[in-house]
Amino acid sequence: MEVKTGKELLETIYYEDAQKRIDHYKGTDSLVVWCDNNAYIIGYEMGSDFHTIIEFLKYRIKLMGFEKFTHEIDSAEFNFIIELLDGIEEGLASDYLGEIMQEVYQMEDLSQC
Repeated sequence: MEVKTGKELLETIYYEDAQKRIDHYKGTDSLVVWCDNNAYIIGYEMGSDFHTIIEFLKYRIKLMGFEKFTHEIDSAEFNFIIELLDGIEEGLASDYLGEIMQEVYQMEDLSQC
C-alpha cells in the first residue's frame, strides 16, 4: 500500500469531491474550469460557482490582483489589454477569453459529456 502525505491526501479528497460535482452537472449547459486544484462550475444551473466566464475572470483578478492574474495566464499586463481591446474591436473578445479559459484553466463543456 502506498503511503501518502497529508497534502497528497487532501488533494485526493478535493479531486474526488470535484469529480462528484462535475458528474452532477454533466449534460447541462455548464462549463468546468480547474484552478488551484479546485473545479469551478460556470453556468446558470443551481449551485454553479459563477454564471459567466467574465464573472470567473473578474473573481480571479480581484482575488490575485491584475499583475498576478496576467502572470497566471502567461501574459504581460500590456499585452493582455491590447489583445482584449483588439478582440473587442474585431468582435472576437469571447474567442480570446475562451482561449485563455481552455489553455490556462482547462475549461470543459459539460453539455458534451
